[in-house]
Amino acid sequence: MNSKFTFVLLGLLALVLLVGGGAAFANINYTQEGTVKVVTSFGRIERVYRPEDGWFTTLAPGRQAYEVNIKSFTETAPVRVTSRDNAALQVEISVTAFTDPQHVEEYVRKYGFDEALRHTRRNEILHGLIQTEARNAFAEYGAYEIYANQEAIQKRILEALKPQLAAQLLLVTESVQIGNPDFLDDRIEAAASGVVANEKQKQAEEARLEAAKIAAQTKQIEAQTYANPALLDIKKLELQLEIERARAEGIKSHQGPLTIMYGGSPGVQVQVPAGR
Repeated sequence: MNSKFTFVLLGLLALVLLVGGGAAFANINYTQEGTVKVVTSFGRIERVYRPEDGWFTTLAPGRQAYEVNIKSFTETAPVRVTSRDNAALQVEISVTAFTDPQHVEEYVRKYGFDEALRHTRRNEILHGLIQTEARNAFAEYGAYEIYANQEAIQKRILEALKPQLAAQLLLVTESVQIGNPDFLDDRIEAAASGVVANEKQKQAEEARLEAAKIAAQTKQIEAQTYANPALLDIKKLELQLEIERARAEGIKSHQGPLTIMYGGSPGVQVQVPAGR
């Protein structure tokens, strides 16, 4: 009887240890890269665990862990805006940001422990801010100017959103992307595209004209220099002076002999041995 009682007692003890060990193992937590875990004790935030903090347990009564993703995300909002001259258009604005790791506790207190609900609340506010700043940015330009100034509009929206997202949503804003503006009146869209094409053509013509001017000036200088023997001699002396300076410094950065040639045969050739 004693041996049977001992056997049963050992079995119960092993069962308790097994169940207890399983429960303890089930409550061991760790934080993966790109996330943090907010640990609460009876609903009150106790600590925020980061990947470098290692493992922890929530075995104690009333202790729970909630994961918060701090990786970058991109949220896109379709907005309807008008130009300075009241031309209506639709455009998609995308914002890329991430939750500020330094304000996780405040972020969770403000938007809740449940991730899905937290993101829903956050994105509702984010869409409203995007709509407001997109309306302000597009209203600075006329309909025919919008295509040509998309980069400026994008910069204007980014600069306006950054402080607002930091203060209201506790987000660090990385970038803003603007989709293709779609005017409700197709005639305006066609005309605006034509304005951009004309501007690009104008810029290309100006670049070609500037290149031609530079080429003409270069040829004129070369002609003046080599048509006048005195100027050519001065040029040779300047080059020889540079050679002497190089020799004085031991031609530090040159490997092998240095050869300077002036014109073709029977031109002047000067060779400076390396290290001398």
